[in-house]
Amino acid sequence: MISEAPARRRHDRRRSATRRVTEPTPGLLVRHRVLLGLFCATILIRPTAAADPRDTLLSLLAQMEASYARVNDYTAVFRKQERLDGTLLPEETTFLKFQKPLKVYMIWVEAPFKGMEVLFVDGDHNKLLVHRNDILGFLTVSLDPKGSVAMRRNRHPITEVGFGHLIDGLQRNIKTALQHGEFQITRLAEEPFKGRAATVVEAKFTPRSGRTYYASRMVCHIDKELRLPIGAALYDEKDNLFERYSYSDVRLNLGLTSLDFSRENKAYRF
Repeated sequence: MISEAPARRRHDRRRSATRRVTEPTPGLLVRHRVLLGLFCATILIRPTAAADPRDTLLSLLAQMEASYARVNDYTAVFRKQERLDGTLLPEETTFLKFQKPLKVYMIWVEAPFKGMEVLFVDGDHNKLLVHRNDILGFLTVSLDPKGSVAMRRNRHPITEVGFGHLIDGLQRNIKTALQHGEFQITRLAEEPFKGRAATVVEAKFTPRSGRTYYASRMVCHIDKELRLPIGAALYDEKDNLFERYSYSDVRLNLGLTSLDFSRENKAYRF
């Protein structure tokens, strides 16, 4: 019995030592629990669903409207190309001055009408002043802005030039088409436009029940900084381009004065 006691004590010490080695320390328990929690969270948390492109587009429309509401005047290089009587006319490039509510000065800066100027001030006799740079260049004519002569090479009168009319048209057509499920967004992405960071929206209108929209397909570029539509291309039901407009070198709220929209401006030739 005396010889067996030390053996039992040695055996008990070995078991105790084994327990001390194999049992996890409090620090290890905490780390194990943290890792288990992260693993469970990884399983349970699902990725956030991508934003609905229709909601994104409605947000962009609201941003454009709000941005334009803060604009009093601007200048820009304005380019247009339109289809008339089945013929796609050459692109025209102008320098545009605009002041709310509706004062417009334009001078063509590239061929084929380089040097031509027009001036329109709403409420000032409501006449369009035109100075052509041709054989009759010494003449300034006063026209009805919506008459046949003024509209001869234009799909829109000068009273519809500028950001405001474009934004109104986008709002009206897109919101109606979305309401009736007649609008399909085919592309919504970040895409530079004429050297500016922009968001491109490409979409199709699919009218039913006798409704009509201004275009069958549109490609619109919205400037990410200005939050204004700096590019718009519109296509008919045969996917033929019938209107394309762009704005570059846009400068907002310059404090244009009445002299900028007066035939008495010595820089003009009216």
